[in-house]
Amino acid sequence: MLKKLMATFALGLGIALLAQTILSDPAVAAQDNKHARAQKLFQQYCASCHGVDGKGGGTVASSLKTPIPDLTTIEKREGKFNQLRVQQIISGEVGVTAHGEKDMPVWGYIFRTKKGESTAMLDVHALASYLKSIQQK
Repeated sequence: MLKKLMATFALGLGIALLAQTILSDPAVAAQDNKHARAQKLFQQYCASCHGVDGKGGGTVASSLKTPIPDLTTIEKREGKFNQLRVQQIISGEVGVTAHGEKDMPVWGYIFRTKKGESTAMLDVHALASYLKSIQQK
């Protein structure tokens, strides 16, 4: 009985230590912060058209001429999630008619990168990673 109790205690302690290590791991915390930032960027710049859930039902979607794509099905529609192409669309490098002209996408200069501007590039990468994380399986 005592051996069983000790084994249970040791297992519980091991799980607690593992959880503490994972939760206090700076890499895990940084990844969580990155995801939260990307989600906030999505809500701020994309959700009005693409919807809070990315499925295309944003508040202005019904007033637009072009149907809004479901961003949670990129992988299904294209057979894979092409992170580079998604980043190019976000940054305006690859034109999307509904986003406006290449020189002036609807979000203007926010995600366009210029030489030496790493913040915009990080935001573009974070947004693309966020979109990858919400893909339907």
